[in-house]
Amino acid sequence: MGMKRLLILLVVTLWIQSCKEVGPNVDIDGTSSLSGDTTYLESNVAASQDRVVLLEEFTGVRCVNCPRAHATIKQIQTAHPGRVLAVGIHTGIFAQPYTGRPDFKIPEGNAIEQALNGAQGYPSGAVDRTLFAGESRIIIGDNKWSNYVNDHLAVATPVNINLAKAYNAASRQLDFTATIRLTAAYAENLYFSAYLIEDDIIDYQLTPTGIDSSYSHTHVLRKLLTPLSGQQLNAPSFTAGRVVVQRYSLTIGPAFNVANLKIIAFVHNNGTNKSVLHAAYSLVE
Repeated sequence: MGMKRLLILLVVTLWIQSCKEVGPNVDIDGTSSLSGDTTYLESNVAASQDRVVLLEEFTGVRCVNCPRAHATIKQIQTAHPGRVLAVGIHTGIFAQPYTGRPDFKIPEGNAIEQALNGAQGYPSGAVDRTLFAGESRIIIGDNKWSNYVNDHLAVATPVNINLAKAYNAASRQLDFTATIRLTAAYAENLYFSAYLIEDDIIDYQLTPTGIDSSYSHTHVLRKLLTPLSGQQLNAPSFTAGRVVVQRYSLTIGPAFNVANLKIIAFVHNNGTNKSVLHAAYSLVE
């Protein structure tokens, strides 16, 4: 090969390499970027964690009965410290914000509700996204939550979830890693989802006695950190000892109070059976 052709080939090669696309960290207005995943087998199977139940509540600032459901969640969480994680998803006609007040709805909120086959009324919610025996819907009234939460707390989970995070206050960049360990074999595909929620937001809420302008809104869903249907775990099989590590990176915008933010993560099925197997959380800061 002549020297001229060799130089041309070298220049083209360097140009192609320099143009290789590198996915940026996305702003909190979008989903976080999956910056890497790893899977391997451990010879020693980890001991099972206590099951943590996910309660997805469909609510709204104009829902007069929703404060009752908020109180029910607080009672359930007090009865089972650290073992029930709640997410408040503002959807439907009662979630329209008051004039001049913040909008707690997110673009994917209605899609989450519809993915769980819809709500017949508000307040209502899904316990571990499970269609319980005798029920016609996954999303059920708040008067039924406590019994179903108790039922699921007694069911062993085949997966462990460990979350690790690093937050840079100057850049507001959050990197977090989810390590999912199989403590028992599981035959179906598994999916990982993560939410960003915010606590202690003081704003308007309709109550039976009128509008409370100093109402403390908790566990408000702010953003999805994974696709709507979840991130499918990339593993050849889910035998006991299988480990899947998912790494995410995102930048948190200035509209959110980082001190009140949490990551809510869960492993679940995706299809006719949508049940959640286990959940976990981490503070952002």
